Amino acid sequence: MAFTGFCAEGIDLLQLNRLQNSKEFYEAHKEEIKRLAIQPYYDLIAEMTPAMLEIDPLFVVTPSRMVSRVRRDTRYTRDKTLYRANLWMFFRRPRQQHESVPCYYFEIHPAFWAYGCWGAWGKGEMDAARDMILHEDKLFLAAFDAVNACPQVQLAGELYKRPRFPDARPEYRPWLNRKELGVEFRETDDFSPVLDGSFAGPMIDAMQRLAPFYRFLLAAKERAGTPKQEDAQ
Repeated sequence: MAFTGFCAEGIDLLQLNRLQNSKEFYEAHKEEIKRLAIQPYYDLIAEMTPAMLEIDPLFVVTPSRMVSRVRRDTRYTRDKTLYRANLWMFFRRPRQQHESVPCYYFEIHPAFWAYGCWGAWGKGEMDAARDMILHEDKLFLAAFDAVNACPQVQLAGELYKRPRFPDARPEYRPWLNRKELGVEFRETDDFSPVLDGSFAGPMIDAMQRLAPFYRFLLAAKERAGTPKQEDAQ
């Protein structure tokens, strides 16, 4: 089906399902949730896929593997609420279970809707990214220019409390002082572009323009998994 936006009924139904926190309620409304809340994600994926495969032909593009589940995994969390009120989707390469892989994402939450590109949260990846930044690697410089040329997104990722590289160039410090690295657009007030689907074109354009940032994250992951020359000896 052609993507025409998300429906308010689907967003509201996810919230009601979370509040009910009942397997019986979910089973009774499962098909309605699929039709109103999940199918629009599948339709959006179909619209985005040609442009996203231009960024990375290795992206997984099977919708059932790209959209988050309504049922939460409560095995390792104190919050035992069975269902989530927000859904999101990823464009990312195939991965092993629990493996960190740079990704693009889109999410609708009751309090906001957002999209962006994230990575550098795996072991050693942020160290590799910082090394590229400090040495002004050409992939970083391209990523830096791409982010600055896309004003609707902001640099994101949890910050350290104290500056880690106070002598670095001031414009690089926001990149260096993070525990993971991403860029994101987030809107908390106006949901009308989500409901009428008008956000999709500008979002796809932004994701394409952020391709150098995505490639920078891929390089950080690759370099984090490659032993340094002195370590290999």
